[in-house]
Amino acid sequence: MDTRTSFRNAVKDAQSYDTDKVDRRPGFISSVARLRKTRKRNVRALPTIANGRRGPVADAARLMADGATSAVEQTQRALEVINRLQPELNAFAHLAPESELLELAGSLDRERAEGKIRSPIHGLPISVKDVVHVKGMPTSSGSKVMEGFMPDDDATAVQLLREAGAIIMGKAHTHEFALGVTTPQSRNPWDTSRDPGGSSGGSAISISTGMSFLSVGTDTRASIRVPASLCGTLGYKPTYGLVSTDGIVTLSWSMDHTGLMGRTSEDVAIMMNIIQGVDPKDSGTLDVPNDDYTDYLFKDVTGLRVGLVVEALEGADPETLQTFHSCVDTYKSLGVEIVETKLPSADDFRLANNLGLIISRTEAATYQRAFPDAGPKYIKQVFEQLDEAAKVTAVDYLTAQRFRSEFQERMFAELQGFDAFIMPTTLVPAVKAEDTERYLTILSRNCIPWSMIGFPTLSVPAGLTSGGLPVGAQLVAAPFDDGIILALASALESVTEDLRP
Repeated sequence: MDTRTSFRNAVKDAQSYDTDKVDRRPGFISSVARLRKTRKRNVRALPTIANGRRGPVADAARLMADGATSAVEQTQRALEVINRLQPELNAFAHLAPESELLELAGSLDRERAEGKIRSPIHGLPISVKDVVHVKGMPTSSGSKVMEGFMPDDDATAVQLLREAGAIIMGKAHTHEFALGVTTPQSRNPWDTSRDPGGSSGGSAISISTGMSFLSVGTDTRASIRVPASLCGTLGYKPTYGLVSTDGIVTLSWSMDHTGLMGRTSEDVAIMMNIIQGVDPKDSGTLDVPNDDYTDYLFKDVTGLRVGLVVEALEGADPETLQTFHSCVDTYKSLGVEIVETKLPSADDFRLANNLGLIISRTEAATYQRAFPDAGPKYIKQVFEQLDEAAKVTAVDYLTAQRFRSEFQERMFAELQGFDAFIMPTTLVPAVKAEDTERYLTILSRNCIPWSMIGFPTLSVPAGLTSGGLPVGAQLVAAPFDDGIILALASALESVTEDLRP
């Protein structure tokens, strides 16, 4: 057998190998774990502020405890909003029957009356992105390829939320297989001529309008933070490995994160307390002690040192930039030290974006081989991405992985001089639905690098443009320093308005 033939046979073996049987992310997760060090600051020890904004979750829990409301009433209110806005905004791909939702709410009220309170979200409506398995509800991943698929089990995060007493209203719309930063089926609640961002667009709509209190989404490249920014909600991507991705339709096994959405930092902290933890069904989760993320809230952040990443401002829309700088000025007024900083290499951001795309798309193409005859069923944009990615060479893929490791080390070193980084989440506000194709790169450019290296990130509402569109500010910290960005978000909320469409 000649050399060329033997190599061709090897390629055929690689192409036929069932990658779904492989333990997920072992190499990358070990590199994240290696960066785990003592937190830079004991954020819990910072002085507590008296004017912290409580989130809707805590408010509802308090009212339920006082008997002023109930799970049935909260579910009815959510259903009223859904029935009124769903026809125009199309947040949900699937809704549970109202009778089942109200029956579950009633049983949770009876539990409360008997003194059994499962958690702060006991009896509260939530939504789940349509790439996350919910037993009894279809998972289509926004695609005709998976149309009619019914999972046998809940995703781990969903199971934990059910056990905590959450009421799952339905499956929120997503871009097909989460392979995009738009949600073309849906509309932005701030301006229905515009896209809500994606791929967790349905989740963001449900939070911003009051269709749900919380939402489970996913973030591979930017899919939590972009819609959060464009819809005026919080979007949190935890440190890689802190939350299980079991039961989530794979986009990229080495970049997929389970993400959280809520109206305030308290909401996402409460949710994080519930869904965190090592999972035997996901080898990518880290066996580290669970944390109480609410301990990082309502803190005086005076003296925290935050780096303003200069490269992340390039190409920003003027109004986005103005709104973002107002947010930065607010942080300065809170006593935060803001220091402009440049990344070690001017090409880092460009390379991180381009090579992050290579990694995520190539891994997506590998997974999509499970549907060999589905080509005509994909939307054009997704089919083109998968077709292009299937031609990536092993050399190019491994080059991207090598850059990934180097970039991770450099960014970790750069963050040693700061408590966090700050930058605009997106460089433009929500764009017209018909124009999204032109803005795909600029929407995700500031997000992809941090997903690729597994750092915790949080998009917080920074304010509104003169046209009344939300702008997000993205906070980034070193791995396992999630508490720092939650503290910074909570402090901002104490002096800013809650954005609602």
